[in-house]
Amino acid sequence: MTIPGAQTGILLFTPEGHEERIGTFFNGSFGCDNVQYEYDGLSARGVTFLGPPLTKPFSHVYFNDPDGNTFFLSSR
Repeated sequence: MTIPGAQTGILLFTPEGHEERIGTFFNGSFGCDNVQYEYDGLSARGVTFLGPPLTKPFSHVYFNDPDGNTFFLSSR
């Protein structure tokens, strides 16, 4: 996947023998400046979140991709 206007891309792959990990938690996170802003924008585009953003001990939220993989988004 490419991110419009960014020099960074994201590639998820499953090593042979680890197919059972598809649709599980991604051991990493994405950072942003404002979790609520990103949550609102991504929700409007159909991203599935596991709940609203939490603010303690820091602002964060979990979301799923179309394959059911779970990702973590937090403010920097």
